[in-house]
Amino acid sequence: MPTWLRLAEGPVFRFALAVLLLGLFRLAALSLWGMAASIRRAGDRRIPYLELLVETLGWLFPVARLHRTRRFYSYASFAFHLGILAAGLFLANHLEILHANTGIRWAAMRKPVLDALTLVTFIAGGYLLLHRIYVASSRRLSKASDYLLLVVILNIFGSGFLAGRGWNPLPYDGLMLFHTLNGVLLMLVIPFTKIAHCVLFPVIRLASEAAWHLTPRGGSETIRTLYGPEGRKI
Repeated sequence: MPTWLRLAEGPVFRFALAVLLLGLFRLAALSLWGMAASIRRAGDRRIPYLELLVETLGWLFPVARLHRTRRFYSYASFAFHLGILAAGLFLANHLEILHANTGIRWAAMRKPVLDALTLVTFIAGGYLLLHRIYVASSRRLSKASDYLLLVVILNIFGSGFLAGRGWNPLPYDGLMLFHTLNGVLLMLVIPFTKIAHCVLFPVIRLASEAAWHLTPRGGSETIRTLYGPEGRKI
């Protein structure tokens, strides 16, 4: 293995992994601390935890919701997320790098299954990118970082799929360096972009519910903050 590829899969990977884990831990800890403080100060602490858990699980596995609105976009988004999780967590090559750097390893998925998921994810990601470019409502809500993240992920899946083909026309080591550096870049930016919802999403519903359980006089204080001492009639 060339030295530059060994460096990318070794020290550079370990640095990116540390940034990823510490960044996500910080976000989760701050969110949980803020929610605990909100619940502690709330005037009404009757929060329907079981109902919120069921609703959260319904959104984590939204199979029954996919066809309700923007059917093709919903299915593409679901396939995209599923493929990212499967390839990122269960590809044998990824697990070998993880084991070499941390000593941690778990069972890998079979290669034909992951090859199929990789191809589906690449197609779904391409559709999502084109949707952001050509659909006005989606384009208005998109930032430059949204396009950049999709391009980086497509680079990862495209190069990873090519690297595993016998008919790959590109130099293997160069392609793997491109693949690894894109993966490292993604790991570095996850805690600072909307992809951080991978750890924040399970607590979003609880945070939203807790936010509406205001402290005594919380409504009046909110109005005074927003509209000044004269307030606003409702």
